[in-house]
Amino acid sequence: MKRILLTFCFALFGVLISAQSSYEKTLNAKAEKISSAKTIADYEKLFREFSELKKNRDPYRWKAYYYAGLVLYKEGELILNSNKKADAGNTNSLAEKFTAGSLELQPDNKETNDLLNLIREQRTKFESDKTVK
Repeated sequence: MKRILLTFCFALFGVLISAQSSYEKTLNAKAEKISSAKTIADYEKLFREFSELKKNRDPYRWKAYYYAGLVLYKEGELILNSNKKADAGNTNSLAEKFTAGSLELQPDNKETNDLLNLIREQRTKFESDKTVK
């Protein structure tokens, strides 16, 4: 009887440990959509979705900030590659703000630091385009 009870407890513990929260599942499902986004409208829709997710008080909330920053960075790259550079500076500033928010919630995260460096590099590209014209 003790063996059966112990086996049941270990099985229950294993299920609880491996279970993802619904927040994390939603976050991962939306993150998969980033690679398929092609237009500015797609990126703006994803940004709104991640902005809503960041409002929750979940331990993985930093990922919503990170993905919002990543989406804005990719939108900035799309703007940079096209000839429509009107809102490029605003997009880049907002990307930096959200990525910094992620870094505040999850300090010393290498991926977030890398994204922040890419965003700052992107800003120099936007600024150099302004000075050339």
